Amino acid sequence: MTERQRSPQRPGRKGASLAEIESFFLTLVEHSGLDLDAGVREEDGVIHINLTGPDRTYLLAGGAALLNSTEYLLNRIFPGAGAEAPGIILDSDDYRKHREIELRLLARMASEKVVASRKPLTLQPMTPRERRIVHLALAETPGVRSESQGDGDNRSVTLYPA
Repeated sequence: MTERQRSPQRPGRKGASLAEIESFFLTLVEHSGLDLDAGVREEDGVIHINLTGPDRTYLLAGGAALLNSTEYLLNRIFPGAGAEAPGIILDSDDYRKHREIELRLLARMASEKVVASRKPLTLQPMTPRERRIVHLALAETPGVRSESQGDGDNRSVTLYPA
C-alpha cells in the first residue's frame, strides 16, 4: 500500500468547525449504544468534551482505556495541535484533573525512592500525556532525572539518580 492509500486526506477534517466535531461525536455516541450526554466547548483552541450519564463508568474502567482510545481516535480524525497538546480533550467526572494529581504524587514518591536508594526506577506504561505530566513534575525535583523508554503502549518513564 502506498503512503497516499494508507492516509488519505479527507476534506473537511483538518480545521473542522466545533459544530462538525460535535455532530460527529454525538453521532458516534448514539451509534455506540451507550447512555451518555456530551457537553462540548472550545477554550484556547482546544475542544473539551465532557461526558456524563449512566454509562460514563464504562469510559473510566480499566484505567480509562475507552476514554483514552476514543480521544485518540477523535484527534486522528480531526487533527489538532498534536500528541503533546491534543486538539480534542475527552473527560468524564474530572478524570483528567484527578489523574494529573495522582501522577504528580506518584512522581514525587518515586523520586524520593530513587534519591534514597540511588537506583533507577521504572514506572508503569503511560499515555504520552501522562508521561509528559510525570516528566514536568520531575523537572522541578532535584537529585533525579527522567527518560521515556519502550515502544508503543509499553512506553514508560524511568527515573535515574542525578
